[in-house]
Amino acid sequence: MSNQNASTLGVSIIGLGAMGSGIARTLIERGFTVSVWNRSRSKVDALVAKGAIGCNEPGDALNANTHVIVCVSDYAVWQRIIQENRLESHFEDTCIIQMTTGTIDDVQAHASLIHDNGGRLVEGAVMCYPRNLGTDEAALLLSGSPVVLDECAPILSALDANWTSLGEDINQPSVLSRSLMSGLTGALMGLVNGAAICRAGGVPLDIFLKFNEGTNSILLAEQRRLIEAIRDGRTEENEASIKAWREGNQALNSVAASLGTDLTLQNAIQAVFQEGGKRGLDEHDLSALVDVFDPGH
Repeated sequence: MSNQNASTLGVSIIGLGAMGSGIARTLIERGFTVSVWNRSRSKVDALVAKGAIGCNEPGDALNANTHVIVCVSDYAVWQRIIQENRLESHFEDTCIIQMTTGTIDDVQAHASLIHDNGGRLVEGAVMCYPRNLGTDEAALLLSGSPVVLDECAPILSALDANWTSLGEDINQPSVLSRSLMSGLTGALMGLVNGAAICRAGGVPLDIFLKFNEGTNSILLAEQRRLIEAIRDGRTEENEASIKAWREGNQALNSVAASLGTDLTLQNAIQAVFQEGGKRGLDEHDLSALVDVFDPGH
């Protein structure tokens, strides 16, 4: 398959939310023959208007092509689709490229289902917006056997020319994507919390925006330093100890409390700092808090 041209390749998409529709549009634009199915027919029709082949049933999508991308809201939804439409018999000689978010248990149970029914599997995660697919900003994380990944390479490369293989461990995309989500969610929640404090304190958000943009280069450098310190076991070296960070967060709590803003986020962070103190990490680097989150390592 990896030697074929896109114009000769067919691929089916099951699930046409924002990401599934984005995947379908990108593949159509790249010259693939794309068959689509979704519970909502209007989403199917919108893609048919762009050149897709509409399927009335999910089984039709599985029968249309040997390579099928599944991109639904969660594994429970996909499992219901399988059960309601008795799809198990359709998996034989079919390669499922799974782009649905799930737990490790979900991923493993699904892999067993596909393999037990004669199918092949690529487990994946999309770490970009639909608009980024097919551009330099696309980011796909994939796991599977080397043979199956190579087989799917033309499809994957159309979505992300530099897609990342995480090897054969099918848990890796879920673990890495959720780990990245942890950092992103924490940073953005902290940003919104800071905006709330500024707004409550009468600081113009344009000024907050200006100074926040100025901290981006510092934040990127610090993120790299923290990861490298954890990787290399250098969590005792520091310029600002966990105790100093805890005291700074306590000062933030005091300001936020006086302004009447919610303290849920700061209190949660303070609890982590306090747990670090209980573990004797007060004079260690912020990176040492990895042992609070992963105490069994």
